[in-house]
Amino acid sequence: MNEAVSIITIDGQQLPVAAGQSIMQVARENGINIPSLCDSPHLDSFGSCRMCVVQIEGRQGTPSSCTTPAEAGMVVSTTTERLWNLRRGITELYVSEHPLDCLTCTANGDCELQDVAAEVGLRSVRYDNIPACSDMPIDDSNPFFTFDPSKCIVCSRCIRACDDIQATHALSIFGRGFDSQIIAGANQSFMTSDCVSCGACVNECPVGALEDRVERAAGTPDKWVRTTCAFCGVGCQFDAGIKGDKLVTMVPAADSPVNQGHACVKGRFASAYVHHADRLKSPMIRESNTGDFKEVTWNEAYAFITNRWKEIIAESGPDSIGAITSSRSTNELNYLGSKLMRAVIGTNNVDNCARVCHSATVKGMMTVFGAGAGTNSLQDIDNTDLLLVSGCNPVHGHPVTGSRILRARKRGMQMIVADPKRTELAEIADIHLQLRPGTNVALYQGLAHIILRDGLEADAEWLSKRTENLDPFKAMVKLMSPEICSDITTVPIGTLEAAAHLYASASAAMSVHGLGMTEHSHGSEGVMALSSLALLTGNVGRLGTGINPLRGQNNVQGSCDMGALPNVYTNYQSVSDPNNRAAFSEAWGVEVPDTPGMTYPQMLRKVSTGEVRSLYMIGSDIAHTDPDNHSVKKALSELDLLIVQDIFMCESAKFAHVLLPAASFLESDGTYTNGERRVQRIRKALDPVGESKEDWVIVAELAEAMGHSIVSSWDVSAVWDELASLTPNFRGISYSRLERPEALQWPAPSAEHPGTSVMHEEKFSRGLGNFAAPEYAEPNEQVSEEYPFILVTGRHLFHYNSGTQTRRTGLTEFRATDLLEMHPDDASSLGISDGDEVILSSPRNDVKMNVHISDSLRKGNLFTTFHFPDLEVNSVLSASADGYTDCPEYKVQAVAVKPLA
Repeated sequence: MNEAVSIITIDGQQLPVAAGQSIMQVARENGINIPSLCDSPHLDSFGSCRMCVVQIEGRQGTPSSCTTPAEAGMVVSTTTERLWNLRRGITELYVSEHPLDCLTCTANGDCELQDVAAEVGLRSVRYDNIPACSDMPIDDSNPFFTFDPSKCIVCSRCIRACDDIQATHALSIFGRGFDSQIIAGANQSFMTSDCVSCGACVNECPVGALEDRVERAAGTPDKWVRTTCAFCGVGCQFDAGIKGDKLVTMVPAADSPVNQGHACVKGRFASAYVHHADRLKSPMIRESNTGDFKEVTWNEAYAFITNRWKEIIAESGPDSIGAITSSRSTNELNYLGSKLMRAVIGTNNVDNCARVCHSATVKGMMTVFGAGAGTNSLQDIDNTDLLLVSGCNPVHGHPVTGSRILRARKRGMQMIVADPKRTELAEIADIHLQLRPGTNVALYQGLAHIILRDGLEADAEWLSKRTENLDPFKAMVKLMSPEICSDITTVPIGTLEAAAHLYASASAAMSVHGLGMTEHSHGSEGVMALSSLALLTGNVGRLGTGINPLRGQNNVQGSCDMGALPNVYTNYQSVSDPNNRAAFSEAWGVEVPDTPGMTYPQMLRKVSTGEVRSLYMIGSDIAHTDPDNHSVKKALSELDLLIVQDIFMCESAKFAHVLLPAASFLESDGTYTNGERRVQRIRKALDPVGESKEDWVIVAELAEAMGHSIVSSWDVSAVWDELASLTPNFRGISYSRLERPEALQWPAPSAEHPGTSVMHEEKFSRGLGNFAAPEYAEPNEQVSEEYPFILVTGRHLFHYNSGTQTRRTGLTEFRATDLLEMHPDDASSLGISDGDEVILSSPRNDVKMNVHISDSLRKGNLFTTFHFPDLEVNSVLSASADGYTDCPEYKVQAVAVKPLA
């Protein structure tokens, strides 16, 4: 509660009041129940149901407690006979417009109208009981929930949730009086309206009008387990409702500072893939990757692997083996995967799928700040004056954060969007910098030029005491005049000038960025330029500022933090530092290798030469998700031993010699780290399906089969305790401290440390902030007469990354294939209409796709997703990559398009 400023009396109890609280809020906070139907602790007060009326001493009437501010000295009564009579009459009117089928209603026992009727003592209804909407059909168009208008009491909670939490504005009231009804869109089905199926309306419905299909069919859960979502890197907390051995519902946690009771369609409704028939249930092996798999025991699978590994090590050395751990699995798995390679196999060849998304973020931010993690918290969006959104579309890729941004915009937050595509956020931004793909470095250097030219940089004390290398930076950006920047980026000079002034003049300017910043041939330099812009204006180290990457997968941050990278141990401790090697050698009881390993793209390139002979892939499907994936598939097919550990038969598994069935997140214990460095628990809610096992357990058992014990206990918390003891920034984090809803954000160097919501407040991780001034260079991929279009790839709201999970849910009813988006003028010039099938081609491959015409693109640009492997979109892309990190250039690909006819 906020600081108490006064006292009021409710039903004889003297209670403290914080500024701005209503009578209802004070009562609820102190355990006093006032009946209500339209009120919700998650929504602003509305006052339409009139059920929460109270009497206030010295005042006439019976005001609604939810809309009446609590004032010092108030004496409030909530239980007088007059109030109960009023509530009983109101309830009777509601019930007269509601079907009396409580015993057979699926909401029986979970209906607030039923509860209120019992509380006010309603025993009969004097009016006819035929709801005005009784002849309206149930809307069952949505695969996840239904809407029964006859049961709706028009409390407007669904509308307010859609408007004020999700910020989609898909619902409204149509009609007047008894004919009032809730409608989606322009009185259409939920499925065809603007509804994004986040479930906020379902969560708020007090009756059985809006219902979760699975929950109502299965019945009330018999246990609830708090866990963390396994989709994107926002890290939403959920209470998983379990009945028997089945997931019934995922309810977003209201006490989580990450999602505050909100969810997206994937987190709320799409975790049912854990029950899909395609789940891998038994270990399988085959002698060659063209033969048939046979089911074996775990011991047989381990023996098969260890015998071959020992042969390969004897013949070619430990560096001929590598591992790709998982940004979708736990911190504990990633730590043990790294330990398996380094302490058991004897190589630093360990990497994870962050390599192809945010590795450039780590490099760029490490260069400028000395730490590669987000500087601030998602909550800062609620406080910042200005948000700079670069190369990301959080409304689709990180929807809960997207909604948070939309809410902040509604409160008046200023916004600049830098994106080649006119996204939903770009449409409502103060300024849209619709730059040419691949010109991020030029853009941010150009903005820095204007800021320095016009004297808008931070004060001299900040620049002199907190930063270094300012003069070389000034010299470099001086070359990037507005005229040159405009010529390179195609952003008008006036727009560049306005953006620079708006960003630099904000009291607190915060930046979020995505893969549109990193997946470039110069992605690391782009992040350096963006980070240096924040440094130049003093927009780092304070609330509502900083550089904050939106992580694409649930544990991208954690997998890197855990040292599942070829050149660092936990929390980016260099393997080249002899002191670090000594510490890990002592803790692990072996002499760790001293030469940095290969990134996994390097490993793939070494397969054809025989230098890499075996890969152990955990929860990564590079045969689908990597660019130029025909070359990736060729490399996988040439391995002497490919081990794939996954929950489904993914595309990479088709090339494997060994399949190891992994448990899903709902069948596992451990931790994830979200994009704001928040370490959060996942907890086992279901038993693993078939013979599948938790990822970390499989790795530990495989190490034992190799003759090494890499765990001190088969309790997952012991794995965390070990890695934390080796990592100064994690030493204050323990499982017991993670039981709180807010968990902990690293750094937390001691058990007394509260965690860190804002980094670099007093000093940067590297000491002084380092202005990095990379020289602008054109993208590796360039258009030509033969390939005149630039293709950008990304995500769609209703799918996630490879689609391995989401394609096995009802989400395919929203999007059943990848579409190629094209500007209307480009389509017209080629004689292409919306929906036409075309050939998308590059020097690597030709694929067939259907076109969706959209004026959100720049002319000459195309956009598509790669959620559906049968289309082979990634086979068209080149393996061109960032020179520092091997992060591929997904966002700039030269291609051609022609009509199929």
